[in-house]
Amino acid sequence: MKVNYSIVKGRASPYCITWVYRKKRHRKYFRSRLDALRFRNDKEQELGVAQREGIENELLFWLLGDVNDKLQSIDERIKKLEISATQQEECLKDMRKPPAPKILRVSEAAKVLRVSSRKLYYLLNKGVFKRYKLPHTRTTFIKLDEVEKALGTENVEDLLS
Repeated sequence: MKVNYSIVKGRASPYCITWVYRKKRHRKYFRSRLDALRFRNDKEQELGVAQREGIENELLFWLLGDVNDKLQSIDERIKKLEISATQQEECLKDMRKPPAPKILRVSEAAKVLRVSSRKLYYLLNKGVFKRYKLPHTRTTFIKLDEVEKALGTENVEDLLS
């Protein structure tokens, strides 16, 4: 009696065990190597074939190989998930726009600073404040944080020097 193990290409279950019983050849297909080797061992014991040495080692080897393959596939999936998560975070960062700066018209800023708008234009020309222009208007604006800095000193004449 002989029990053979082989791999068949192009099949959904490629692992094949073949044995001869009462002058008839039998064949069974398996999806995994481990199932095929277990069946082979059971069939050899059933048919009374002499015990091969190292069958336990072979089964352990295939089992560890199978576990290793599954761990590698899990690692690959985790890496893909991490990559997609970082890509999604980058997309979300790109989607978020920076907050629009709070701006005041020159006349409003002049009221807050308690100076004339003419003097404020003079300060703009001197470079004390920076001009902020919107693309769709011709009005000049000043950023609110600059006005707040100016108010923090409480004396606009210090900014003239």
